[in-house]
Amino acid sequence: MFGDVFRDKTRWKKLPFDAVFKDETKRGLKIKSDNYMESGLYPIIDQGKNYVAGYRNQSEGIYDDVPAIVFGDHTRVFKYVDFPFFLGADGVKILKSRLSEINYVYLYYHLLTADIPNEGYGRHFKWLKKLTIALPPIELQEKFAEFAGLSDKSKSELKQSLFELKAVRKRIISENFD
Repeated sequence: MFGDVFRDKTRWKKLPFDAVFKDETKRGLKIKSDNYMESGLYPIIDQGKNYVAGYRNQSEGIYDDVPAIVFGDHTRVFKYVDFPFFLGADGVKILKSRLSEINYVYLYYHLLTADIPNEGYGRHFKWLKKLTIALPPIELQEKFAEFAGLSDKSKSELKQSLFELKAVRKRIISENFD
């Protein structure tokens, strides 16, 4: 789909992780899991597989320098966050770019491709710090982000269609065989 534009690497930069990212975890207020609410005004992002772990109603200490990428130091889970949020208390890193001209969606997908060894519940941030980040020109980052967004939307629509088909199948079986 992108043709030679992505294959031509002459304009790409390869930078060490620390030249691209800074750890802003200290700027986010960490909320202990006993203080999560099932619903509320402000989401809490932790290192778990669920995108949002819980909610909080007080806004004091909310992290609002978004977009940002949240990394689960124990779980190796990445989350792209483009709304103000609180942090889950344990093992979460907020990653912000040091570069002014950058597309966070591109960075997020780039990090998803990282080969981070599984050390169980150990810390994994040390492996991120060893990465080299391949950066195409900003216009290519933006094209990639647009494509990724369309792809994610299609994936979500397919999941919804599958869910609906399963419900129809269940109803047909129930109506005809019960």
